[in-house]
Amino acid sequence: MSSVVRVRLSGGEARLGSIPAADVANLLLGAQRAMARATGGVLRRPIKPTGRWGRAIEEAVRFRLVGIEEGSVVGILELPTVEPDPSQLELDPSTLGETALGYALRTAAGEADDVDVARAFVKLLDQVGVGSRYEAVTFETDLPNVPRQVVIDAPARDRLAGLAAAAPEPKADTLVGVLFEADFEAFTARLRAADGRLVLVSFDEDQANDIKRALRGRAEVVGEVSYDPATSQAVKVELRSIAQAVQLEMGLETEDFWSEVSIDQLQVERGVEPVADPTVLTGQEITDEEAEALLAALER
Repeated sequence: MSSVVRVRLSGGEARLGSIPAADVANLLLGAQRAMARATGGVLRRPIKPTGRWGRAIEEAVRFRLVGIEEGSVVGILELPTVEPDPSQLELDPSTLGETALGYALRTAAGEADDVDVARAFVKLLDQVGVGSRYEAVTFETDLPNVPRQVVIDAPARDRLAGLAAAAPEPKADTLVGVLFEADFEAFTARLRAADGRLVLVSFDEDQANDIKRALRGRAEVVGEVSYDPATSQAVKVELRSIAQAVQLEMGLETEDFWSEVSIDQLQVERGVEPVADPTVLTGQEITDEEAEALLAALER
């Protein structure tokens, strides 16, 4: 028997023929993201916030839409069946999706306290508009060891937001450069910084349109930056947000900034007199040994 979960959106205009398609898309994609974040808790290791998580994990939490029920809008989602591959995961991937679903729903119900999952649910609820346009999102399933029904309404959203805020997100840094070579299958791009170094940018599917708009232009990239321990230079950034870099105005006309002045003109403007006696340039604190070492270095 297939593993099915129903995701119900209730209240407001949550009925077929009235609900915006974007709200349905945000509902279903947000549910999938929450389950993906739950795999980190199941596997006891952090899951990357952007980019690819690995084939086995992606397949384990990739829902398939098998129906939409009328009334309150209900998406009927089927968890995939994944062949086990012990070389990739400690946990059998064929059950990873169900286990992650149970872990996520226990967090939504207040029975677990996974910060990553809480943040994913808060993002889902805010994108859909629970507490403003709609009343609640409800998850229903008959799977064993999984809560049969979990209702996430405005008070539950506030509880999840409090859990998410209790642990601060990792510090984000800002890099500026030109974006190019975007790969929208691998969800990566390259950023050429002002000094010419290249930085790998990792993003997710939701950020793909922002990347497209920013390509081949100067961009301000904000995210979790990884640095080379030997050089302390940025080598990779996991994207949180991106914006077009703004060129600051100096208040000068171009011809004023780039005006060319000869040495003679500069000498007159600055009141610099020619040096007649080179001895006046001699350092008062330099020793004979230091002077000889300097001259020897210049002669090489």
